[in-house]
Amino acid sequence: MPSHFRECDGIPDRADDAGAAVLEVLVLGVGLLVPLLYGVLSVMAVQSASYAATSAAREASRAYVAADSPAQGLARARVATRLVLADAGVTSPGPTVRCVGGCLVPGSRVDVTVRVVVPLPLLGGPGITVTGQESMPVDRYRSAP
Repeated sequence: MPSHFRECDGIPDRADDAGAAVLEVLVLGVGLLVPLLYGVLSVMAVQSASYAATSAAREASRAYVAADSPAQGLARARVATRLVLADAGVTSPGPTVRCVGGCLVPGSRVDVTVRVVVPLPLLGGPGITVTGQESMPVDRYRSAP
């Protein structure tokens, strides 16, 4: 009979397992919990930046179509983008504005794209790029610039 069994009842001796549970919890906790936590933090950072980019594009397009001239519209779109992204704690080089059917021509459309690079927590590197896009029609009853 192996030496780790008591001779009288055949039950394994528990003295050999002393402290094993603490070690298992530490190894599993660090091995599983830390990567899981990192994954959750990364997904939250990317999702937050995605919402910010979409909101910035929407506000920039609204600001652009309400302007009196294309130059004023671009300036307003940049300010709106900067304000929205500052609230979310991310930055962007600025919106990309594309006019479909003429800039601020009644009945035309303005497409705005905002790109944000999200740095991953605790890592360097290029990060992940998220894009927000919005299209806004120019009121067909407004006066042309």
